[in-house]
Parts: sequence; C-alpha cells; structure tokens
Amino acid sequence: MTKYLHLLSRNQFKILFFITVFYILYMALTPSTGSFLNFKNSDKVLHASAFFVLSFLLNRASSSIEKRIRNMLSLLAFGILIEILQSFTGYREVSFGDVVADLVGILLFQLTYSLLKAWQFQVHRRRAKKEL
Repeated sequence: MTKYLHLLSRNQFKILFFITVFYILYMALTPSTGSFLNFKNSDKVLHASAFFVLSFLLNRASSSIEKRIRNMLSLLAFGILIEILQSFTGYREVSFGDVVADLVGILLFQLTYSLLKAWQFQVHRRRAKKEL
C-alpha cells in the first residue's frame, strides 16, 4: 500500500491538504443539510474522520518526526477555530465534543502511522536477517 503513496509529491500532498482544509471549513460554516450518516453522534464520527484525513495529508506533505507534534497542534487549533467561527453563524452550534472528536481523529492517525512504521521496520529487519 505504501508504495502507492509515493506517486504524489510533497507539493501535491500540500495542495490536497489545503483543498481539504478549505472544503472542511466551508462545510463547517454553511447551514447543515443533514448527514449521510444517520445515527447518534454521527457528527463526531465525521469530525474524527475529517481530522484523520487532514492528519494523513499533512503528514505526507511534511513527514519529519520533528514536525509531527507541530502538525498535531496546528490541526487541533484549526478544529478550535472552526468552533469559534461557528459561534458567529447563528445556525451552527459550538461543541466541545467536536474538538474532542477532532483530537481523537488526529491521535488515531498518529497511532496508525506509528504502528505502520513499526511494522515496516520489523519486516525490513526480518528481510535483512534472512539475507545474512
């Protein structure tokens, strides 16, 4: 799977990241037309999913270890900004739970990414041992 991620350059991932940011911001600030998910707390699932995707795109656009914490904090600040901006719309509600769902999406991506990297390291190590 990871071999296909290299088909796009860092700059292309940056472009996708900013397109996604603007789309999420647009969707967050326009009147809700309902969700394609129809169950209790489906909004929280959408928040977590959106921030999982944003984390993925931002990670691919700037994937150094030093930048991971900065990226996580920046995305969380973006989630908070969305909630602040929603307070001025009059038709959207501010929700601390949405910010928590954003954080869950960010942390789920980081966990998934770390587990994938550890698995890749183990596979590489096993292959290196076999070659000896």
